[in-house]
Amino acid sequence: MSALHPFTVHFPLALLLASGLFSLLALRRGEPGWATSAYHCLLIGWLAGFVAVLSGMLDALRQLIGPDAPRDTSLIGWVNAHAVTNLAALVVYGQALLRRRRQPAILDDPVARRGYLWLHAIGALLLIVGGWLGGQLVYRFGMGLAS
Repeated sequence: MSALHPFTVHFPLALLLASGLFSLLALRRGEPGWATSAYHCLLIGWLAGFVAVLSGMLDALRQLIGPDAPRDTSLIGWVNAHAVTNLAALVVYGQALLRRRRQPAILDDPVARRGYLWLHAIGALLLIVGGWLGGQLVYRFGMGLAS
């Protein structure tokens, strides 16, 4: 059985990052269509992030607990760091989504907008770090390649 997780991570990553970019474009251009697109990317990206987390947990369990599980326990630390970082990103983007749902015109309020954009920036940083950790798991440790 091949790993499912690599097939499920690209859309949430792209959609969540695009949400921040579209929010900035909405501010720069003043066109409400960008804000609407930002919201939809945030919503769908956040929901798809749950699929990525679930598939990651299933793949990790299958590869770390099975009969062919690696004996190197340092790999578990890398997997946990990857998981915690990406779960934190999902929580941060969830906070952004909650703020946007409670205040649809959040980009028009300078005070609320600042916190909302900071959530996007922190979430993007977490996604970058989590993606790097995932790359280390695949390309450095070969996780998911021989399954």
